[in-house]
Amino acid sequence: MSWPVIFAIANSLAMIIASVFVLFVHDRKHEDIEQSVDFSFSAETLRRVLGYYRTMAVLMALFFVVFVASLIALQRFADLTLFAEGKAFYLSMVFFTLDLVLRGAFFDWMEHFDISVSPLSMNRDLPSFVWYAFVFRMFFALTLLKILVSFAWIWGKVRRALRQTQAATTADAGHG
Repeated sequence: MSWPVIFAIANSLAMIIASVFVLFVHDRKHEDIEQSVDFSFSAETLRRVLGYYRTMAVLMALFFVVFVASLIALQRFADLTLFAEGKAFYLSMVFFTLDLVLRGAFFDWMEHFDISVSPLSMNRDLPSFVWYAFVFRMFFALTLLKILVSFAWIWGKVRRALRQTQAATTADAGHG
């Protein structure tokens, strides 16, 4: 087993662990943020919320870069044929990875309508690569789904807190 294969396995395990983190620890963090918004909305609370989502975005960007680097290593150093079209250029691998991200983000909408941002397709004769790409795609799908639902919920809470603050300010101004 070559080092690129070991690296890909380690990356898969890291994505699975990160997915579990997002699914379970994210809920706890989401509850803490929600209580902060409910208790007292402030600029500091908004900074905490945005900081948390920024952390999630950095995690996603990191896995994107590591996955592309892994594809390059698998093709170049392990001499694996990852794509049905044969060897691919590095930029093509970036677009293939972006395609996986978008397919994960749009939950098979792109798959159903056969929309793609990459001319590359997986080599289905290499099942380990198909599973590796699946783990990557599901990491993005789960993470994006959790972030979108959480963000919409917190955004609603923030909007409600802002309206209550504005209503209280208007009421105080009317009495003063």
